[in-house]
This record gives sequence, C-alpha cells and structure tokens, in this order.
Amino acid sequence: MKGIVRVAVPIRHWSLFDYTCEPVASIGSRVIVPFGHRRMLGFVVEHAETSEYPEDKLRCVISILDEAPVLSSLLIHSLQWAARYYQQPIGEVLSTALPKAIRVGKPLKPKFDIVYRLTEVGQQFDASELNRAKVQKKAFELLKSEARALGPEALRHIGSTWKNALKALEAKGLVTAESRYTHFSGDGQNLIDDLTDSQLKAREQILRALDTYRCFLIQGVTGSGKTEVYLHVIAKALETGGQALMLVPEIGLSPQLEQRVQTALGVPVTSFHSGLTDAQRHKTWWLALSGKAEVVIGTRSAVFLPFKNLKIIVIDEEHDTSFKQQERVHYHARSVALHRAVNGKFPIVFGTATPSLETVHAARSGRAEILLLPERATRIEMPTVKLIDLSRERTSDSLSNSLLSQIKKRIKSGEQSLIFINRRGFAPVVICPSCHWTAKCTDCDARLIFHQSDHQLHCHLCFKKFPTLRQCPQCLSESVHLFGTGTQRVEQELQREIPGARVIRIDRDTTRSYNEFERRLERIQKGEVDVLVGTQMLSKGHHFPNVTLVGILNVDQGFYSMDFRAMEHLVQQVLQVAGRSGRAQKPGEVYIQTMYSDSEYFDCIRDHDYLSFAELELDERRKANQPPFNNYALLRANSLVAGEEIEYLRVARETAMSIPDKHSNRQVRVFDIVQSPIQKISNRHRAQLLVGSTHAAFLMQFLKAWLPHLAKIPKKGKLRWSLDVDPVDFS
Repeated sequence: MKGIVRVAVPIRHWSLFDYTCEPVASIGSRVIVPFGHRRMLGFVVEHAETSEYPEDKLRCVISILDEAPVLSSLLIHSLQWAARYYQQPIGEVLSTALPKAIRVGKPLKPKFDIVYRLTEVGQQFDASELNRAKVQKKAFELLKSEARALGPEALRHIGSTWKNALKALEAKGLVTAESRYTHFSGDGQNLIDDLTDSQLKAREQILRALDTYRCFLIQGVTGSGKTEVYLHVIAKALETGGQALMLVPEIGLSPQLEQRVQTALGVPVTSFHSGLTDAQRHKTWWLALSGKAEVVIGTRSAVFLPFKNLKIIVIDEEHDTSFKQQERVHYHARSVALHRAVNGKFPIVFGTATPSLETVHAARSGRAEILLLPERATRIEMPTVKLIDLSRERTSDSLSNSLLSQIKKRIKSGEQSLIFINRRGFAPVVICPSCHWTAKCTDCDARLIFHQSDHQLHCHLCFKKFPTLRQCPQCLSESVHLFGTGTQRVEQELQREIPGARVIRIDRDTTRSYNEFERRLERIQKGEVDVLVGTQMLSKGHHFPNVTLVGILNVDQGFYSMDFRAMEHLVQQVLQVAGRSGRAQKPGEVYIQTMYSDSEYFDCIRDHDYLSFAELELDERRKANQPPFNNYALLRANSLVAGEEIEYLRVARETAMSIPDKHSNRQVRVFDIVQSPIQKISNRHRAQLLVGSTHAAFLMQFLKAWLPHLAKIPKKGKLRWSLDVDPVDFS
C-alpha cells in the first residue's frame, strides 16, 4: 500500500520532508531518500494522509533499510521534544542520538566475538571417537573440562587450525557457536545491607514509585552513600526485567563506577561515552536496543540510547554543567532524561551533594522530592573547614605558611594532602612591568599561559602554542614577569618548600590518556604520593581514604565574576573538593585561602549546609529576575570579519522586535546586542543577543516564530550563528 511518510534527514533544516513510500515504512525505521541530486539516509518520523505539496510532485523513498522500527515511538517523541524545545533541526538531533554505523546505513547488529560451548549431545559424547582428529579432540576436551563457553583467547593455543576444528565439531552437533556480549562472569549480587536510616528511607521512597513517574533528588553530603541507594533501587528494577541508565558527568568516573556496579549487582555493565571507538559505541547501542544491556553507565549522549525496557534513570552529580551539550546540537541531558522518564512512566533520580539551583527550585515547587542524606555512610564526621585570611597572612608564593605547616604535619604522620586549584599551567599572566604589555594569543581574545613542562606559552582556547619571550616585544625590556598561579607552579612550590615530598599533579596536561589518569590514581591509592595537586578532575567521584587535608586556592574569582552563576559554581566546587578529606577513619580538615573571609557564603561552607546557601542564592536570583525565575535563550554569532557578527545580530534584533506580541504587555524581553565576554576565538569575532521571559511557554512561542527569520537573514562570508536555549555558559 502506498502512503506518505515524513522523513528527517541530517541537515540544518527545521522541517520534515514528505515522500511517497510503498510499502509504507514503519515510524522509526531508516530509509534512503532522494535529496536534491544526492541520496541520503533519513528516519521516518511521522505518517501522513496528505501533504501540502501535490502528491504527483512528491518523490518516492528509494529503499527501506529496516523492516521493524529502529527507534521506538517513545524515544522519537523525546527526540522531537528535544528538537522543539532547544530549537534544533530534528535531523541533526537524530544524528546526534545515533552511532556512526547506524547513521551510514550499516546493519543494526554489530560484530561480536564468537564463543563456543558444548551442546547437550556434546555433553554425552565420548572424546575417544575423535582420536583421529587431534585438534578437534583438544578443543572438545578443553570445552568439557572448563564447562563454560570459551572464546578465541582460550582456544587459539590448541593449534593453528583451531577455527576449522570448531567448525567441524559444530557440524557434528557437538558444539554451538554464539555471540559473546560481555566478558563479565559475576557471582550474584553483593549489595551492602548496612545502610543508615537516611539511606533506608530514601531507598524505600523510590522503590514505592518504581512503576510510575516520580522525580527524586538525593541531596547527600559527600560520602553519604548515594551510590548505595542507587544500586539498591536499580537492583529492584532489574528483577522485573527492566534496564537502568546511569548518567555521569565525566569519562573519568565511568570505569571506576562500572566496576563497582558490576560487583554489587552481579550483572554486566556497559559504558557509553566519547572515549570509546565508533565500534564500541555501536555495540552498546545495540545491546541497549536488544535489551541485553541491563545497566548502562554513560555521559550525556547516553541519554539517547534506544532501551528496550528502560525502568529507571539515575543522574549522578546532576549539577555538573558538562551535562549540557554546547557544541553543534544544543541540549541538556538532564532535561531530556526527565522527558524520557515522564514519557516512559518510570522514576528518575538525581544525586549530588550540591544540586543545581534549578533542581532545588523544582523541589521547592513540588516538581521533585528531596531525600536528604545528612551524614556520611561511615558515620565519620564531616571535615572541619577553616579559612586562611590572605589579607593578614603571608604566602611563600601561592601557599600560605599555615597551609604549608599543615601539609608538613600530614607528611610526618603518613597521611596525604590534596591541593586544589582550578587553573592548569604555571602562570596565567605573562606581563612586562615596564610598559604593561601582556602576552596574548594572536588568534583569540585571551592571555597566554606559561607552561613550564614545555617552556612555551599556551592558549587554552584555540590550543595554539608560542615560544617563551625573554624580552618584551613592545619596549624591549628584559624584565618580563610571570604572575598568578596554576597547578604547575603549585607543584614546583611544594617541591621547593618541602624537599623530598612526593608530589603528583593531576590535570589535563598530565592525564591526556585515560590510562595515565588511572596510573596516577593507583599511585595515590598505594600510598606512593604525599601531596596531590589538581584541578576539578579531582573534585568529585573519587575516594582517597588517606587524604586528611584539603587546601583550596584561588577561590576568590567567584566573587568578582560577571557570570550570575559564579557563586553557585564556587560553592559547589568548594564543597565537592572539601568532601575528599577525611573519608575513612581519620578526621579531615579543609583550609580555604581567601581575601573575603567575612563572606556569609563561607558560613554555609563551614557548616556543609548547601541548602542554606541555595535558599540565600535563590532569593538573590528572584530579586534580579535571573534563572530559574526567568528563561533565557542566547543567539550567538561569529565571523572572520569584525563587524559582520554585529550586523547579523542587528537584523536579528529588528526581526525579533517586529514579531507580534499575543499578550497585552510584551512577555519576551529582547536585550541589547553585546560583544561576547571572550570577543575573539580562533580569529572569529563573537557577539551575542539575549532574549528572555518569565514564562517558558511564551519564550517557546517567540522562538518558534523567530527561528525561520534567523535562517533567512543574509549571511556575509563565513558567518556562523547558533541559538542556545537555557544557556549555562555566557562566554
């Protein structure tokens, strides 16, 4: 039967395309369609009885690649919602959601390793009948002695013709070959039963909601055992044949958590993140689709996996801004996950010590339920927080005398210290004191940062490198100075001030590969390190039982940042890294160096009382009409030619102001055009235009009307623009 299908193709176009199709392809299946002079792979998103174009003008689908839907109607609904809400082309959203193999038309099922096991006939077979086929006999006897399925790594040593031998045994009905989906062989659940009263209460509340949509926020201090609650709830979901998705903010947290979850639940755990190869991501995608992946742990893109029977989503460290995709296709994994949970009628659990203010506001508004874990699962006290007033105390360079004294004390007692500074490199400012010239990137509006490891100046925006200057290029003075502090400078200072101290640095420069990251963590766990120096890579998710001192440097930047979220991010970061101290049997201390020791924000940090800070900050946000009490969309434009980005935004703003207001007073505010805080990156000049409304629905209506005009504005040269709904980064 011939019909009309509406197809999404992976181009920057906000519409679906109508085609005739015979027979009619299922919604969610892949099709090859003619598109201009090309053939393209698209997805059937809708069926239609009629088209706005005459039927004799419609082109026909060339071929249907899938008999059954690849994407369920529930997942397509969530993808369409994401495209509408974030004002993104549906074809590009679909492309983002799929592994490369599926996007280019390869078979749904990837290639897995083959494993062999004896059949029932083989179990009763007498091996002596194979005396004349020595390799077959060796293979048969090995399979019988192991009493389990064996793969190539176990069988290849029996002889070079082992594959032919297995094929012969298979032909005789003695052996069966099957795909191996995992290398894991567990021995049942190993859940921790000794839960605190708070953990038990949280677990029971979530378990009562397993068959319906509910949104829970587990707000627990660092070390309170949030993961144990997740595991108990996931175990129950798996008992009914369901699948579970666990989202984490960083690749670095995935393998450790994967091992912990496998051990606790006794089931294989699959990962999904950008650190995997295309083939590995394809395998996880198919395992989720087929229902063979019971638990998947992944970063933000895992939210689009096509689960067969998803029953629960857990988002660990839900406050982390890395859950927002800010390149190409914009979306927030937290919001997409919420939509999937509502659609699929199952619970979603957010977990963190420092929830985003949006989530706290949602809980206050009744859209989420807060489950508090106010004490550590080990019953160990939270670390004592002390402030070091830099206006009164001298520093050797970047470390105060008090902090140095505490580090030396820990080394003598065989304990470890963690020094946190969220800035890598050696010195963030290279300046000439004579004429005030500052070293800047030639392609970016950014200061160059000196890296002692290669004695070069680095741009952290475009990653370009420049030779170190001994002489000022402006006044020819030879007194060029290095100002400010980065992880490399702190590392050097510790080695100078505490000779013999075993110092290790963990930042993006020292851990470019995951294996190197793991090696450094292993050295810390083995006690081969006295002092850890690191960036936010160390601030969450890691358990260092021998760390009893945390020193926090350079926190004051949050007090003078232009970003309205600066204090939120500051307090979150400080509390997260403070939680690395005193997690085992030894009490912990945290020392924070600051010039603002009388700030009321530090009272909340001292008391480990994040919710009090959240109340304080939400009141400020309400007065200033900032999110979550307002909804923003940010139109960004950039161009290789200065001024073209401003001209584009000028026309965009005029268009915005001309869109009719359906209400008595204008519900959407269109702000003035401004240069981006970082005005140039990689030789592209940048500017932005903010629009906002206190009502999300009004903003969505406005954006829907505005978007077609944005696409039609004439663009000079290589101008680029993007629309970011609910932006988390205004730089």
